[in-house]
Amino acid sequence: MKRGVWEFNILMLCIIVGLLFALQFKNVKGQYEYVPLKVIHDYKVLIERENKEIKNLKDMIADRENKIEEYEKIQEEGGKFKEALLKELKEEKFRSGFMDMEGPGIILTLDDGTRELEEGEDPNDVLVHDLDILSIINDLKVAGAEAISINGQRLLANSEISCGGHSMRINNQFFAQPFIIKAIGDPKKLEAALTAPVSTGELLKMYGLYVEVNTSLNIKIPKYSEEINFRYLKVSEEGE
Repeated sequence: MKRGVWEFNILMLCIIVGLLFALQFKNVKGQYEYVPLKVIHDYKVLIERENKEIKNLKDMIADRENKIEEYEKIQEEGGKFKEALLKELKEEKFRSGFMDMEGPGIILTLDDGTRELEEGEDPNDVLVHDLDILSIINDLKVAGAEAISINGQRLLANSEISCGGHSMRINNQFFAQPFIIKAIGDPKKLEAALTAPVSTGELLKMYGLYVEVNTSLNIKIPKYSEEINFRYLKVSEEGE
């Protein structure tokens, strides 16, 4: 009788141990479940994006702290906030294009061609179009131009350049040829961007348009003088 009880206990112990092994195997299998590479990549991109956002927030906080310290220093030294704010306003105008500027750069003159047309040739081939000017502006930006104007109109991000009959619309005003494009930056780089063999300037010359590029040690570009109305733009919440 005792031997039967002992054997029964051994049997129950084996069953319990078997169940524990089965549960443990199930848990281990769940932990090492297969994860597709795309999911890993998406998580990696998400983590990098969050880290970048954290860095931006830290930079913003550091900037605000520096600003507070600057204001506290002005207060301790008996300075005036008005002067500090005017200084900041001047810096913002400098960066945004609302101040007259001067510096070294180039002056480009662009006009319609005067050569005789070949038989069957489209007269538009020797006329200045908005795409020609846009391409030149892009070449100047790539070459590091810090300020650009066309016929005295300062170009900003919202400046439009479009053909309007025989004239060109720039900053909501119309101008006829010739188009005088001024750019402040490294004169050699700007000149090379317009006179290199594959540049837009040289291609327009090949078509017969008048293109003249000159460098200058002191070019003056006026500030943006048109009114800007933002209907849809708004400041995003910090941290978004």
